[in-house]
Amino acid sequence: THVVTVDDARFEVVDGVLRLRAGQSLDHETEPTVDLVLTATDAGGLSYTETVTITVEDVNEAPTDITLSSAAVAENDGGAAIGTVSVLDPDTGDTHVVTVDDARFEVVGGLFKLREGVSLDHEAEPTIDIVLTATDTGGLSRLEMVTVTVGDVNEAPTDISLSNATVAENELGAAVGMVSVMDPDAGDTHVVTIDDARFEVVGGVLRLMDGESLD
Repeated sequence: THVVTVDDARFEVVDGVLRLRAGQSLDHETEPTVDLVLTATDAGGLSYTETVTITVEDVNEAPTDITLSSAAVAENDGGAAIGTVSVLDPDTGDTHVVTVDDARFEVVGGLFKLREGVSLDHEAEPTIDIVLTATDTGGLSRLEMVTVTVGDVNEAPTDISLSNATVAENELGAAVGMVSVMDPDAGDTHVVTIDDARFEVVGGVLRLMDGESLD
């Protein structure tokens, strides 16, 4: 009878079967082959050693990470490129298809971008959470949530309105009405000018200049 031992502590021989110990596994990408020395010792204490090579077969593994070189885009920039997508995969040489759960975005040639004709609005959505999914050729996938930051760009005012547009004649320096300016940029301040030198806007009020009246 013989006792067979192995020089690699990850392995053991149990009932004549060479096997990995409980909790141990091998990685093809790290060790495509493993050289073991088996030693068989008989009841009289004499032994024989043999070197064997174990081949570690490659098994498809899921991607482990998805990263973006940039996750920021300016508002109002239709079809803008945002960043390059990188997929980390234990399987060297694996290719991946990357999809996005928001139909406004796409990944083309490894570039994460807005679809043609699509732009974003900072005032409506300063940030957008999206989910990227990378699927390898074997059908295994990895999901990653990414937050896209929508940069604020100054936008022109869109409307000017008056609370009142009537004034009595002969009233010197009369106040006419409050001026309101509509602007997509919240908190923007405005200077309002008038093409008629008899009028001015002071403190948000359209009024006749001092000494001016109408007939």
